[in-house]
Amino acid sequence: MSKKPESVLGRVFAFIGGFHVAIVSMVLLLLLTWLSTLEQTGPGGLYWTLKKYFSFDAYVVRPTLNGHDLPIILPGGYWVCAVFTLNLLVGGVMRIRKGWKHAAVLVSHFSMLALMVGGAVTYHQSKEAYMLLSVGEKGDSAFSLTELSIEIAEIKDGHKQEPVVLNSEVLDSVRGKPQRQRTFLLPDAYPFDVIVSEYHINAKLYPVQGKVPEDAMIVDGYYAMVAEPTGFEEKNLSSCILTIQEKEGGEKHDLLLYEGVSHDITATVGGKIYGFRLHGEIWPTPFQVRLDDSRGEKHPGTGLAMTYESDVTVLDEAGNDERKFKIEMNEPLRYKKLTFYQTSWDDSGEKVQSGFTVKTNPSDQWPKYAIYTCGVALFIHFIIKLFGFVSASIARSKNEQE
Repeated sequence: MSKKPESVLGRVFAFIGGFHVAIVSMVLLLLLTWLSTLEQTGPGGLYWTLKKYFSFDAYVVRPTLNGHDLPIILPGGYWVCAVFTLNLLVGGVMRIRKGWKHAAVLVSHFSMLALMVGGAVTYHQSKEAYMLLSVGEKGDSAFSLTELSIEIAEIKDGHKQEPVVLNSEVLDSVRGKPQRQRTFLLPDAYPFDVIVSEYHINAKLYPVQGKVPEDAMIVDGYYAMVAEPTGFEEKNLSSCILTIQEKEGGEKHDLLLYEGVSHDITATVGGKIYGFRLHGEIWPTPFQVRLDDSRGEKHPGTGLAMTYESDVTVLDEAGNDERKFKIEMNEPLRYKKLTFYQTSWDDSGEKVQSGFTVKTNPSDQWPKYAIYTCGVALFIHFIIKLFGFVSASIARSKNEQE
């Protein structure tokens, strides 16, 4: 704009949509990405590093390198992206010159705006879990590798009834804070409430043998001791103490829940048997998937998978074959708003196993479409500018000759 705005609102819009805000935002995003990439190779790992740098509640970030905090404080990546998105909206869409000559530039700004909005939608609306299947096995649910829950259910005739779930959101206030405890009031159908305490992000389970540490809390002959969290959140094994408090009489019973235990811990209250388990949140899928076949190759001498692919069949509600798909490392299955990525393959057991990351993301394809649209728009803008330059050069040459 050639004329400076005179109103306060106009000056605010001019500042927000200015080039200086865009440049500072891009430099900050570059710096945050670089520092977070370096930090994720340390003990924090990818999961917690992303939460530290780019989560909604990370207003400021103090980078850590080689175990030492750097003497700088940076704004959180989420909020830098928010400012950059506002800059694109105000400066790149509202204040840009209009007209067919600038149409391609306007489209490219809209594409980048869609890319940023898509990132926000992914952050707030996407959901991810893991499904592990052996050849011939069917699956109708996935479990989270990072978000844990506590399931509480009555067990009748050896069968688990519909459970009450304390999900990761309600457990967040005590997770990783062993000095805190929280009481959860259960529905009237349950004759007890529960208290969660001593919640360690990563722990090791030990039987009572020989000398036991003084601060260890022994439950049914076992105790859990805190361990340093691994760099990969999915490899941590959490533990907590679950105290059952009967609603009548207030009698208490302690249970030790450990993520590494693959079965329910049971207790009898009021003559009924109840199961308790700490594990990844269960996410039911709207259809069943059967693994028909799985093939792969490993890097020589490492045992690590080099390439893998799976043949799967989607089953309808009656369990009949509905559609067949082939999933490869870079070719996921997309069906009914879910995406299945093959992320692991193992042939060391009796049956070959394939691991799938199951994800729902409303803006899954937005980045691809946004980048394609922006690329086409910038190419058209380049052609228009090139044609204008060539035409002007020809005209100038004719004038010189005359």
